[in-house]
Amino acid sequence: MADLNEIRRVYQLLETNADGAVTVHEICRFTNKLGIVMAEEDLRLMVRNKGADDCSDSLQFEEFVELYHFIFNCEQDKDIYESEDLMEAFKIFDENKDGYISCEELQRVLSRLELIPHSQQPQECEKMICRFDSDCNGVLDFSEFKCMMSATVSMISL
Repeated sequence: MADLNEIRRVYQLLETNADGAVTVHEICRFTNKLGIVMAEEDLRLMVRNKGADDCSDSLQFEEFVELYHFIFNCEQDKDIYESEDLMEAFKIFDENKDGYISCEELQRVLSRLELIPHSQQPQECEKMICRFDSDCNGVLDFSEFKCMMSATVSMISL
């Protein structure tokens, strides 16, 4: 199950207009970028069925937590990180097909997904690479990528 602090981080990423709530549009935009294609109207119905306090199609953090678990199915028993699926994800990041993910490749993909603010991308990508680069060669191989994805599964359940 996802850690509450990690869910809060996702919530803060989604809450782009700093109004204290995430909207159906913000959630839908994010899930679609992750490959979880949802019609905005379907998500709007889910939000209303999950008992949002008002009919504004927006969620406060506590309401978002419940929806997060429902959408991303944070249960670890789902085999979403099978090697074949991970290899496909790895290939997306490994743009030059050399078998490694460099900081620049990671930055370009995360930039396209708009998951890290542009001004923070170089620093955040370097931190991510360093954290999982077990052989200290400055890039991630498939094994290191797998560790990185396993560590983030509870945050965004890719």
